[in-house]
Amino acid sequence: MPGRGNAAEELPLSSVLPSVRCRILRLVSKDETRLRLLYIGFVPGVQVIPIRRSPTGDPTAYSVRGAIVALRREQAEKILVSPDTEQPRNSETGNNDLSSHRPSFPAPHTYLITPDSPDNLTGRFRTGLNHLARSILLLRKKPAPKYTVALAGNPNTGKSALFNALTGLNQHTGNWPGKTVKVAEGFVMHKGTWFRLVDLPGTYSLLASSKEEEVARDFICFAAPDVTVVVADATCLERNLDLILEILEVTPRVVVALNLMDEAYRRKISIDVFGLSSSLGVPVVPTAARLGRGLKELMNTIYGIAAGHIVTSPLQLKYDEHIERIVSLIQSPIEKSIQKDSCKLSPRWIALRILDGNPQLKEELYRRLMMSV
Repeated sequence: MPGRGNAAEELPLSSVLPSVRCRILRLVSKDETRLRLLYIGFVPGVQVIPIRRSPTGDPTAYSVRGAIVALRREQAEKILVSPDTEQPRNSETGNNDLSSHRPSFPAPHTYLITPDSPDNLTGRFRTGLNHLARSILLLRKKPAPKYTVALAGNPNTGKSALFNALTGLNQHTGNWPGKTVKVAEGFVMHKGTWFRLVDLPGTYSLLASSKEEEVARDFICFAAPDVTVVVADATCLERNLDLILEILEVTPRVVVALNLMDEAYRRKISIDVFGLSSSLGVPVVPTAARLGRGLKELMNTIYGIAAGHIVTSPLQLKYDEHIERIVSLIQSPIEKSIQKDSCKLSPRWIALRILDGNPQLKEELYRRLMMSV
């Protein structure tokens, strides 16, 4: 029977041998594990390839959506797949074009990947020495920042490298209040203005499933940073877009740092930076933090958003008609009950999070809403 034939092709990912291409059919888990798997890239319809198993047989490394992710056997058993005979799509082979195929980066961004001349190297070395000397002097006195900037992003996007390149030695690390999670904080001066940069723990989603992700979520949602920089990996942009879109629902004061552009160029990945910025409605700045490139352009953009010189118009996600109808019913009383000066969260975002049903986040939202009425 056809039904049995289809069922025979359905097997758990844990049973697939290394190097065998397969396509994700569905996830059998319905708890937080399901959300976690979705946010790290194991989405129905996506191609996944087992790469290698550890010597003990568990965990196994998988290639999915342009990244290598390790899963335990009990997690892989919850992912049902079938053998894939189709050619991999562009997004799964590392080509992250968002519009038409382009042969190279847009001309204004060639500074990211072109080799340095001796004069440029000398200039960068002198700039680095001046930055180091200034940082050492500033260690004696903690600056008084005018703006607070949150650095968010998926793990392994080069976020901490970007943080270190911007702040130099003028930084320190401490535990988040009430948590055993360490958060780095640094300071940088740009155009005569001090900025406080907070390097948040890496997170795949604002629907936190760990203490580290809770810290990142709470700071972005409740600490009201003046600017949130979402650091994305240019070599596997698709898997970073989930977090970008989530943060755009929380705050419009966002800039995307498209990092690792030098590595993307080496892999011959072309990205329409202008098209991406236009689609998201926020500035997108290409960077190569390891080479110290794109940092000035990034700080110029951060300054522009913080000072109100750059006004963003972030993409507004629309859900299906049933969800939108329920959101509108919940959103209206929320708008009437909160005071704008005491609660900066979007009523729409609050309504969506109430529908999510995350108990920890709902409790925190209720607590803060009661403080604002």
